[in-house]
Amino acid sequence: MIDVLNEHLEYLNLTGRLQLYRQAVEEVIQPGDTVADLGCGLGVLGLLCLEAGASEVWGIDSSDAIQLARESIAKAGLGDRYHCIPQSTFHAVLPQKVDLLICDHIGFFGFDYGIIAMLRDARQRFLKPGGAIIPQSMDLMVEGVSSEVCRNKTSAWQAEHIPAEYRWLDGHYRGAKHHHNHSDDELISDAVQLGGISLCEDNPGLFSFNASLSINQSGLFDGVAGWFDCALSPSVRMTNSPLDPAGIGRSQAFLPVAQPFTVEAGDEVEFSIRIRHAEDMLAWTIKPPRGAPVQKLSTWQGALLKPADLAAPGGQSLTLSDQGTARAYVLAQVDGVRTSQEIVDQVLRDRPNLFPSEQAIKDFVMQVLAKDCTL
Repeated sequence: MIDVLNEHLEYLNLTGRLQLYRQAVEEVIQPGDTVADLGCGLGVLGLLCLEAGASEVWGIDSSDAIQLARESIAKAGLGDRYHCIPQSTFHAVLPQKVDLLICDHIGFFGFDYGIIAMLRDARQRFLKPGGAIIPQSMDLMVEGVSSEVCRNKTSAWQAEHIPAEYRWLDGHYRGAKHHHNHSDDELISDAVQLGGISLCEDNPGLFSFNASLSINQSGLFDGVAGWFDCALSPSVRMTNSPLDPAGIGRSQAFLPVAQPFTVEAGDEVEFSIRIRHAEDMLAWTIKPPRGAPVQKLSTWQGALLKPADLAAPGGQSLTLSDQGTARAYVLAQVDGVRTSQEIVDQVLRDRPNLFPSEQAIKDFVMQVLAKDCTL
């Protein structure tokens, strides 16, 4: 639970973020509107909607935060108007379509908390014709980076104190998206709009963008910083740009190069990226100036997967793992009559060797019931 509290405390402490959402809600919502608060967490945005005149809000979240939302909203005396649904938004079913979808799953690079797929699904199933969405769109911005801190971060597995047997992991670690608060002196090119994404219409599963980065100071080129500039509503924008004094102060994405290279003012560095946003999988290519070798990286490298791991099972038959078999057995005991304690007792009697200790069996059964059952 402490992780949930820390995560939401971080959100609430971002400079001006909550106020920007408040302004967007007040601009968009109409008295009596109904709202779906997607991935609602503690329910903060849904409460803003109620304060702005919404009649009812459905808060949807599959994490432990939904229990904190339910308790907080009950203490506020709004439990009859804010309805908590402890499920993934992709599995949830609402009793009616709503006037507004609101979501705060905007990542370091905008798209990287699954917001595009989440809003697409919710728009198709939950939203009334002509309904509104917050946020509405986002621009993805990039800029070249020269940073000793980022250089050391991405080469961490080559550090002297790392045992030599593990330094091979360096290549995989570089193929990852990092986050970093970039300072002005680390940014060595002009900022470029990589592309724009509307959240109010269908989008392809794969985006492909290209940009030419004009270098404005000499140095080592260590990678590319990426951030978002999004429209929450027609007149309210929010960004985590390191260049904007009105930015919310959230870290930006950092995509490293495989090997840093020297650049001079006036050089052009070509950057291209493919984004499979539903899985937050990225592949990027960096072409240095003066004919130096092209560098290609992707988050597939960081996944440490073998080719066989990526192969579809095709016509091969599948069997449950030991844990899958145990989970299926526990769920088979749920009959709508027995309590969780009675099911625990039943499993202990029937499968005393399910796990090495009685306590491990109890813990496993309670975890399965908590995840897959409702009262």
